[in-house]
Amino acid sequence: MHRTRKPAKLQNLFFITFLLVSGLILLVFALFFYRYVSDILIEQETAALINLTGSFQAQTDDVVNDMDSMSINVDYSRAIDNLLGSNRLNLSQVSITAFADLCTTINGVEQKVEQTNVFDFDGHILQVGMLTKHAAYQKASLPWLNEIRQTGGSKILSVPYHTDRLARSGMGSEWYLSLYRCCYDTYGNQVGAIETVKKCKSVFKSIISHVNRHENAPAIYVYNQDGALIYPYDVPDGEAFYDYSSIPEDAENGIRYTNPVTHRQEIIAYAASSYTKWTYVTVQPESTVLAPARAMLKFLVGITGIMLLGCILISYGMSRRLILPINRFKEEIRQTGLSTLDRPADTTLPHSYSELAELDESFQKMRRDLKTSMDELLESRKQETRSRNLALQSQINPHFYYNSLASVIALAENNQRDEVIRMCLNLTRIMRYITNSEELVTVDEEIDHVSKYLYCMKVRYQTSLNYMIDIDDRIRREKIPRLLIQPIVENAIKYGIDSEPPWGIAIHGYITEDSWAIDVMDSGKGFSPEALDTIWGRISEAEKHIGMPQTHISGMGTLNVYLRWKLYCGDAMIFELKNTEKGHGLVTLGKKSC
Repeated sequence: MHRTRKPAKLQNLFFITFLLVSGLILLVFALFFYRYVSDILIEQETAALINLTGSFQAQTDDVVNDMDSMSINVDYSRAIDNLLGSNRLNLSQVSITAFADLCTTINGVEQKVEQTNVFDFDGHILQVGMLTKHAAYQKASLPWLNEIRQTGGSKILSVPYHTDRLARSGMGSEWYLSLYRCCYDTYGNQVGAIETVKKCKSVFKSIISHVNRHENAPAIYVYNQDGALIYPYDVPDGEAFYDYSSIPEDAENGIRYTNPVTHRQEIIAYAASSYTKWTYVTVQPESTVLAPARAMLKFLVGITGIMLLGCILISYGMSRRLILPINRFKEEIRQTGLSTLDRPADTTLPHSYSELAELDESFQKMRRDLKTSMDELLESRKQETRSRNLALQSQINPHFYYNSLASVIALAENNQRDEVIRMCLNLTRIMRYITNSEELVTVDEEIDHVSKYLYCMKVRYQTSLNYMIDIDDRIRREKIPRLLIQPIVENAIKYGIDSEPPWGIAIHGYITEDSWAIDVMDSGKGFSPEALDTIWGRISEAEKHIGMPQTHISGMGTLNVYLRWKLYCGDAMIFELKNTEKGHGLVTLGKKSC
């Protein structure tokens, strides 16, 4: 006996597929490996930058110390006391040869400085080194002179400066750095100043050498105590660097920082010299530090990609058997609508898996049940809509009828026979319009009814009432519920005459980019906050309950209009109550474009 093959279990197929896709673990491992290695590289680079920065500081301090030692030795040497005298420094009488020999002895073989200049306070300079001569100077040309006289013997370091005045013939200009110190006589009196000069490339030799030797060397900056950039000293005009001179907390241990200019992650190490008062900063982009990790990550991703490709090829063949029937079932669901709910049951899709077969069978049963329920619901909704519209319209008719009779009585009391006849003709047309059984009318028909109503009110109030109607022709054919605008106009007259006449009613219909609307504005005192709260409160309460709200006829105007318009438009409804800039009442009805 032939046995029907049992459909495969979908659960088993998913289980097998997920086992094959476990190759993704390799990718996760690669990402974790990258993160782990990155942390190690950043930690090592941070430590290296801290050591490097400290090394730059120490070596540069040594060079500056040599310059300082030279100036101190020149000042305190007994030999120079004999040359310069002890009472008053007069450089014009000092032998250049003797002073040059003295400086050569103090400078030593290692050439601590390239130039030594001694200044007296009478405008004389004695220069030894690249330039050896007597010269004169103007005090105004040496702004540092007064500053060092106030330091009490402390040294002052200049910022790097570019000059050719110290260059030998044909050598061109160079960058230099000067150290200044006061010169004292044997009694401790200030008698002059000493300047020791060294080339910047010698002062920052350790930094320059490191940058030239290493392709991916970090950026190195040196700032003085005033925040001025000392290194790099040969910055082209117009080029700017981000200012790293402000030392954050814990900077000595290195920090990770997002550069606000380049928006790059950087590793920064700081070192502050207590001797020179200079701040040393080394900056290395994280992208440079992590370059080896990224290269390894690319390799791992490549291997992982090859393995995953194999998994994908295997999974594709197996999943295809599952995906094709699911897609057919999805298309069946997508095409299901009110018009296809009654499709014959013999369209059930064939399936290879028992779970999908059971799901399809349940779906077909649900569709049949839904068709029955929808038919019953639609019929119920039609009856409910028809009943609510009739109930709402019936509540409007008595309200308007009472006001119309009051107007006729007022005309008769004034013996206005012609106006009574014309009024009655208009009232006849109005009552025919009100009692018409059609639920929907055009905007043009409603406005025609409103104009007849306003005429009746004009007859009643004479010159005390004026009105204006301006409707865009493009919205006159729009469909609206009967007696939608007239109650709003009626309320505008009722509450708009609480001020001194003449009173005005303006009806304006217009089209915007995505909707059309009709404004009804009166010339009264507008809506009070209490009135708006009351109206919106009644509307909110009415929306919570199915059916007509239980209110008196005199209170149904605004609420009636809102409910009927909401019932017709749904979410496309526009309904606003507010006051104009001049404080008059304004009601807006409209509909958004679909």
